[in-house]
Amino acid sequence: MSNYQMKKGDIVFGRKKSDAIHPIVFLREKDENFYIGAMLTKSNKYNDNILMSESHFKKEKSNGEKYEFCFDNTHLVKTELIKKDEWKPFRKVGELTKEGIKFLESNISETNPVLWEEKTYII
Repeated sequence: MSNYQMKKGDIVFGRKKSDAIHPIVFLREKDENFYIGAMLTKSNKYNDNILMSESHFKKEKSNGEKYEFCFDNTHLVKTELIKKDEWKPFRKVGELTKEGIKFLESNISETNPVLWEEKTYII
């Protein structure tokens, strides 16, 4: 799955296990090498991590098949992250609802995107 096939609210993992510890919500394309996303985690260790709700996640695809990723004490990391395209192909494992996208946007709207390497304390 390329960035061009992803849409806002898609929850994805990178191709390599080492790059796929946490799921990422696709927000928008940055350029041909990067995209902007938001990280999801189960950790509430940091004040920036905000508990989400079950209503923020779609449970099934349009064909009725269950998504691999759904709410499970899921927290939003309150930072827009610049993610590398080199982790393609991406694997879609879930999707936010419209309510989930609004929640995400309202909680990260005032942040400036940063590279993951600059923000490694957030998980």
